[in-house]
Amino acid sequence: MSGLEVRDLVVAIGGFRVMAEELVVARGEIAVIHGPNGAGKTTLLKAIAGLVKPVRGLIVINGETVFKAYVKTEVNKPPEKRWVGYLPQNLLLFPHMTVYENIAFAMKGRGIKPDSRKVNEILDLVGLKGLEDRRPSELSYGQQQRVALARALASNPRVLLLDEPFSNIDVEFKRELRREVSRIARALGLPTLLVSHDPEDLTMADKQFLMNKGVLRERV
Repeated sequence: MSGLEVRDLVVAIGGFRVMAEELVVARGEIAVIHGPNGAGKTTLLKAIAGLVKPVRGLIVINGETVFKAYVKTEVNKPPEKRWVGYLPQNLLLFPHMTVYENIAFAMKGRGIKPDSRKVNEILDLVGLKGLEDRRPSELSYGQQQRVALARALASNPRVLLLDEPFSNIDVEFKRELRREVSRIARALGLPTLLVSHDPEDLTMADKQFLMNKGVLRERV
């Protein structure tokens, strides 16, 4: 299928286990995983991105198997070969680089030659046109969130993973950013998986999942 498919996945971190029996997100669809802090939501995102190795299961992105581990079969593609756009909770922007340079660096990291037209398209898409020469310290937190989103989009991802993307933002701007993320994900046809402990984020979901004590369940 085109999109994201996760089946029979088990991730073990110390004595804690994260389990996802089935998670399917189609192109242009937004799925929100809701649950308390420490439930395993971020661990699941990292497993999909290739930053954590599961002990069992299947992950398929845009029809390509990027992870498969059963009794006699193993596939485990590295993060750079999964074409995942990942927006982590702590943003990880380079403070010494401008907005433009942060986005261009993400493109280089995926072997894409930075192109001013492409970077400007992304800046326009996330509403940062005119701020390209500023450094992160010269931006509001909401604007920094947009830079992190722009950087996640700069690598031509096949799936978009968002870890608590609206935390630490005032309520009014949070609503605006939700609308923007929804618009961008649907316009680009990206299967999008967002994790959150804020019930308000469920308003943007085509599919809702609950994660508690490491176990993922779809809400119907």
